[in-house]
Amino acid sequence: MKTEKRQPKPVGFAVSLLVFLALLALVVSFTVGLGSSPHVPLLLTAVLAALVGAVHRCTWREMLEGITNAVTAAVPALLIILSIGILIAAWVAGGVIPTMVYYGLQIISPSFFLVTALLLCSLVSLAIGSSLSTIGTVGVALLGVGSAIGVPPAITVGAIVSGAYFGDKMSPLSDTTNLAPSVSGAGLFDHVRHMMVTTTPTYLICLVVYGILGAVYAQNGAVDEAQIRLTLDTLAGNFVIHPLLLLPPLLMLLMVIFRIPALPGLMGAAALGLLAAVFVQGVPARELLGAVMDGFSADTGVEAVDTLLNRGGLMSMMRTIALMLLALSFSGIYERTGMAEAVLRRIVAHIHSDRGLVIATVLTAWGVVIGTGQQYVAIIMTGRLFRPLYEAHRLKPQNLSRALEDAGTVFGGIVPYSTGAGFTETALGVSAWQYGPFTFFGWLNPLVSLTIALLGKSMPHVETADTPEQTETGKEQAK
Repeated sequence: MKTEKRQPKPVGFAVSLLVFLALLALVVSFTVGLGSSPHVPLLLTAVLAALVGAVHRCTWREMLEGITNAVTAAVPALLIILSIGILIAAWVAGGVIPTMVYYGLQIISPSFFLVTALLLCSLVSLAIGSSLSTIGTVGVALLGVGSAIGVPPAITVGAIVSGAYFGDKMSPLSDTTNLAPSVSGAGLFDHVRHMMVTTTPTYLICLVVYGILGAVYAQNGAVDEAQIRLTLDTLAGNFVIHPLLLLPPLLMLLMVIFRIPALPGLMGAAALGLLAAVFVQGVPARELLGAVMDGFSADTGVEAVDTLLNRGGLMSMMRTIALMLLALSFSGIYERTGMAEAVLRRIVAHIHSDRGLVIATVLTAWGVVIGTGQQYVAIIMTGRLFRPLYEAHRLKPQNLSRALEDAGTVFGGIVPYSTGAGFTETALGVSAWQYGPFTFFGWLNPLVSLTIALLGKSMPHVETADTPEQTETGKEQAK
């Protein structure tokens, strides 16, 4: 006699919300209250989510399948993070980053440093479509320049992250820029054009704010000429500085132009740095292999310069990898057990207008990225749930895709336990709790999006009326 398989019981809204709130409470209490990392609270909440799933008759195999699906989708990002660890070590050992800092200190005006950092990171990220690659390369150099001219690291990193995530959001080469329209049913370039409505005012505000901050630090005499001279002399004394060492970052941009995929492009750029380390800087092979594995190590006698140089390597990224795997494990279980849908369905049930729909989408994507720390999860989960409702309201799909990116993409670099924040802390040595308040693009873009929605602006509808059957189908799916 066959035993019937027990069907999972749906997890209710109250329990699902409590698990979500437990995540927020544990992460904040561990990171802010105890000064710990977010890894342990993420693990504890993943265990809690699994226990809730087990009580509701969800098998371990099903939950493991949810984890596997979430991690599998993120494997390319994991490999890119590891390759950036190699790239940073190679570019420091090869004198690429020291050369960028050396010339940057002589070219960049202290008054316009923060604006320059924002613009430069925006252009690079727009060209290569990757916020992490931008932060790990140009961002490292800019942090060195900022430290030398007296700008607090938290503010410098805030400008770097703002620019990097602007490019990540707007670049047709970015994974999130392609993911949002694919989930929503919009065309890629329709999506990019529609994002200009919320992104342009946000970016202009950021330029003004960073311009004012830069002028304040320059006016208050924060620029220490002696420190700049000491930094220049230390770099010139420990590395061969030459304009040709600027070729690796330029060639990396060419790789993008010729559509070389991100991972081979990053490894090619790292190879150029390794060649420069051997043939230009004269770094011994044994020392170079150690730098690739554990990061570059320097002892110049100047603490500020050592802080800039001692970074990179495969092992330096393992903390970020572990954080990413734990966050993905929680989000995989939370989605597979139906808890995510239970919370989102309750939100959807209270939407009755176009304005309310767009506002709910922005807030939901914002909430999911705060809860899971994963941009992909926020975009996919929110988009999948809200798409039928947009069809029922006859709103064009680019309305949905824009709302997903306005909150789901740009806020990912601020959440302390997100992949972006973990990587930024590893690469630049500044935590999201420190640089987050100064990442103005991440905060302002969702607020601008909500303001435009409240005003009822920029909500194009489908021009051709749907057939009654299509409209009814959309309404049924939205219920």
